[in-house]
Amino acid sequence: MLDIYNDKYSYIIILNCLEEIIFCNKNFLNRLNYSSGEILNSNIKKIIISEKNIINQLDKENKTFHFLSKNNELIKVNFNISVEEFNNNECIFLIGKEITNEKSDNLFLEKSIYELLYKNCSKTVRENYLTEIKEISFNINKILTDVGQKMLNYTQADGISIFLYDNKKEGLKPILKLKNSSMYLENIDFIPLKKYELDSQKYKDYFNNIYLKNTAPNFSMIDYNDNNEVKYIGSYTIELNEELFGLVGLSFKNNTRPKINNNEYMKYNCNRIAMLIKNIILSNQVYIENKKRKYTERELENYLAVSVDLVAIVGKDGYFKKISPNWKNVLGWSEEELLSMPIVNIVHIEELESFKGRKKHEEIDQQITRHNIRFKHKDGHYVHLEWNSMYTKEEEIYITTSRDITKTIEIENEKKLLEKAMDAEIAKNEFFSNISHEFRTPINIILGTMQVVNKKIEKNNLEMDSLKKYGKYIKQNSYRLLRLANNLIDISKMDIGAYELRCSNQNIVNIIEEITLSVADYTKNNKINLIFDTSDEEIITYCDADKIERIMLNLLSNAIKYTPQNGFITVDITRDESNIRVSVKDSGMGIPKNKIDNIFDRFSQVDEFFNRKYEGSGIGLSLVKNLVEMHGGYIKVNSEINKGSEFIFAIPIKLGKEKECNNCEIDRKYKHVERCDIEFSDIYN
Repeated sequence: MLDIYNDKYSYIIILNCLEEIIFCNKNFLNRLNYSSGEILNSNIKKIIISEKNIINQLDKENKTFHFLSKNNELIKVNFNISVEEFNNNECIFLIGKEITNEKSDNLFLEKSIYELLYKNCSKTVRENYLTEIKEISFNINKILTDVGQKMLNYTQADGISIFLYDNKKEGLKPILKLKNSSMYLENIDFIPLKKYELDSQKYKDYFNNIYLKNTAPNFSMIDYNDNNEVKYIGSYTIELNEELFGLVGLSFKNNTRPKINNNEYMKYNCNRIAMLIKNIILSNQVYIENKKRKYTERELENYLAVSVDLVAIVGKDGYFKKISPNWKNVLGWSEEELLSMPIVNIVHIEELESFKGRKKHEEIDQQITRHNIRFKHKDGHYVHLEWNSMYTKEEEIYITTSRDITKTIEIENEKKLLEKAMDAEIAKNEFFSNISHEFRTPINIILGTMQVVNKKIEKNNLEMDSLKKYGKYIKQNSYRLLRLANNLIDISKMDIGAYELRCSNQNIVNIIEEITLSVADYTKNNKINLIFDTSDEEIITYCDADKIERIMLNLLSNAIKYTPQNGFITVDITRDESNIRVSVKDSGMGIPKNKIDNIFDRFSQVDEFFNRKYEGSGIGLSLVKNLVEMHGGYIKVNSEINKGSEFIFAIPIKLGKEKECNNCEIDRKYKHVERCDIEFSDIYN
């Protein structure tokens, strides 16, 4: 009777009420590479990837399930589920066919993650974490959909698509189709294309730009020329550090004209998408490595729990008296060799002195001590042993047990290195993105202003007032570039120890008061009340006046940027027996508690990555911290959301030997205005 179910075109599975497999047709068994004896009478969850029970899906038609074959292939099957009588019992029938032409946006990403998981992890780890991996894949697709929708809204295009490059199959896979792209790409599921073809001049000239549809090569296999509705198309590369991840395509109808600034916006967002994909790849690798390590650690713990520890009796003279056979397996030395040599001969030289010292302190009757000590293996490398010892005063011997923890320490070291590499990669990506944005913004403003001036000159329509206004724009953004370049140069000098202070004995109260009053125009224009207060009119200390001004300008510019109109900024100077203490307090927006610890990190910003409310490379406060510490001082911050922030720095009060020639005082007095203009170049009045 069962032969009637062996339809070679369908997969048929019959389950009992406990969801145990009581029948599978040959077609399904062959596809999953299982024999009937391997899965019959087993719960279907042995071969299915699902967090839900089959019984709960009875009211749904065309339910799709993911199966894992015996060789770990991911197979997707669309089933009709019903309850029928089989062998006089009510059973669950699943009858379906495999989805061979998958159009799900998620599957491309899911398969990539599954392949990484199967390649690197044991079966136990895979079974425990498949649900979590599927959730990661879903989140990736959701993020890309959100980003694509935002780009669509900004560019006002009539269609947008995102292709990811499949290195294994060598081609582009469309994973996102919005608006009209769903129609244009309806029958396109994969575009075979070598990477060297994409790098060729034939296609490269048309990337990152918008062009008429009949002028571009047909690299996408989409015949736009037969579509009379489309007039303009654009293709933008998703790449980072010359690594290509995919393309973003735009299409515009005849009645839609692309924006002038679409290219810069799209390139900027494609860079962000590339960073997102790169970071997800790194995160997935770290995720899988962590799961592998946890599983390895569990295996190691189980192994150690059932293994016999290294047992030994050591005399007060420092020689082994008795040892268990496992010592030879761990250290390579024979029993005779170990009994004939002092223990200190095989203890690592860096731990030799402390090992000798411990023995004296351990000679307390019946006290158990534990240490991690490196012992030399016979072949020359060192083994980490967890050494547990108890001294018996009556017999003057040490009873010891040891355990090999070398593998555990190596795992921990590898984990730290991997996490450090990931943090460094993410920091590098964010840094290059921030810096490129910081340079691009003022350069674009300068170039745009120059174009306006040239056009007005050509039309003989340039008035003096307009020229002054344009000149102000150019000067202000030139100062922004100068400030960024100066900060980068100074940070680089500090990293290699080439940055020097030009110190002299100065009245630091006067320095801070002058530079504070010099920014009064900025605070007035921003309708902020600036207050200066000090309990001492004169405090002489050995400092670099130029750098003290730079510290103050940076703190004041931050305070102005983040303080609303009708707020206040207070600069207060106090002293104690050994330090001068300077406070810059504002009534601004404040800093979240979870960001305070990172506020002085290089390239760090409080603002969210995709929502930069204020400009800034994140270098300024790191530079301030370095300058304060070079003076032998410290800096800290107190802040509360919507109540303001207070930056406090202190430097020691001391006198130093004056240099014979010191021009810094003369230079400083004539550069207050210019320094303010440079440091405040992104505060628009």
